[in-house]
Amino acid sequence: MTTEAGDKILRYAAITHRGRVRDGNEDAVFAVGAILRGDEDVRSGTVSFGRQGVFMIADGMGGHARGEIASNHALEYLKTNINRFPSVDWEARILGANDEIFDLMARNLDFTGMGTTLVGAEISAVGTIFFNVGDSRAYRLVGGRLVKTSVDDVPKYAGARTRTHEITQALGGRPSRGRIFPHVSQEAPLEDDEQVLLCSDGLSDMVSEAVIYNILLKETDPSNAVRLLLQAALDAGGTDNISIISARLGPSCNQTNPGDAAGVI
Repeated sequence: MTTEAGDKILRYAAITHRGRVRDGNEDAVFAVGAILRGDEDVRSGTVSFGRQGVFMIADGMGGHARGEIASNHALEYLKTNINRFPSVDWEARILGANDEIFDLMARNLDFTGMGTTLVGAEISAVGTIFFNVGDSRAYRLVGGRLVKTSVDDVPKYAGARTRTHEITQALGGRPSRGRIFPHVSQEAPLEDDEQVLLCSDGLSDMVSEAVIYNILLKETDPSNAVRLLLQAALDAGGTDNISIISARLGPSCNQTNPGDAAGVI
């Protein structure tokens, strides 16, 4: 028996951690209206598939001034202004966040050069929109395959990602205002048991796609999946901040949906 979109739920979990080496956490995570910062344990919930669920990760740029300010400010701007733009116009939203970061730098010279990556997904019964700037990644587990849906903004000569953190564009990240070109793609809606994974390079640089795939394939609970992925990154050295979001579509089983009452964006 086919289930209607309104009878399906998206189960999600998000986690962020400073790792084993960094003194602080410059990442910030947005999951259905809530922003996670610092070392925060798993935040989980559900969203009705008939509504939009927005998920984002911003990785403040290490080595730049106040990366944690940039990542938090980008997500706060997007959270506040998300409804000012047409529902699918993520390019306009991202360009607005980029301008906001440069405006903040202009008001406070101590913030000069700060920057952040951005990766996200808007998931609903209408379709799945992926967007990114920088090297934080988005994946879709579909048809038994782990498919990368983001674009790595890295130099072509960079080679293995474990050897460089250089990126070719970010929100902010330079002394003077510059133009960025966000990557935005719209794909078909998720099917039952399909998953979306968002992560900062604290996961993707430390853990192979084969290991990520095996964890997502075997662990159907998003909360357990993000914990296992975090532990894999820590076991591999945890040299960077680590942020992860996992979202999986399934039938609602007529259960009450707490996400609907939590201010879904």
